[in-house]
Amino acid sequence: MEYIAHRGKTKEALENTLEAFIEAGKDQHYVGIECDMHSTLDGVFIVHHDDTLKRLANDERKITEVNYEDIKDVELSDGQKAYALPTLEAFLDICKTYKKAPMLEIKKVSDIEHLNKLLTLLELYPELKPIIISFNMNYLKYLRAISNFDLYFLTTEITDQNMYDCRVNEINYYINKESLDKQTIKTLKSKGFKIGVFTVNDNDTKEEEKNLNIDYLTTDIL
Repeated sequence: MEYIAHRGKTKEALENTLEAFIEAGKDQHYVGIECDMHSTLDGVFIVHHDDTLKRLANDERKITEVNYEDIKDVELSDGQKAYALPTLEAFLDICKTYKKAPMLEIKKVSDIEHLNKLLTLLELYPELKPIIISFNMNYLKYLRAISNFDLYFLTTEITDQNMYDCRVNEINYYINKESLDKQTIKTLKSKGFKIGVFTVNDNDTKEEEKNLNIDYLTTDIL
């Protein structure tokens, strides 16, 4: 089982910031670093969790409804320190420097064809082995049609429909920890799926997942 730093090393810096990613990069415990991303109206990928910048910048604009030029100078804050709003390219540069696998959660794109731009960007980093995850099955299907990247469907529930979609499109599962049990894992493994679990922050659950043949574990603090 391999560990992924959820939104960077958030014990050390604000989530989804270059500082948090650098701290995770320095930590040999993590094989990869997870980030969340949206595309702007003009197709630039921005690293941020929420649809808007309200929570961390007191800015109610939606990332998918503005051009990059409009928000590139926005500052994020944890109440004590200001942070820059990262681009995906800056995140990938950090992953390259520290030899970490980038785990990219696609939150929302303003145009599904922006996923072509994502692949073009990733091709500039041939040494990286990106893992792409999303709650949006349509995004993953689109990516599978044009790429061979490692794709995972984020979900809190295994259904006949999403299992069919995952099998047909060679997409693996990234599952909420509350939704996993031994039988579910046994069933998925028997069908050839790799499995990730999110977000685990206690040692007892970590040990349980380790014994259940989980491939990736995303954590804030472990």
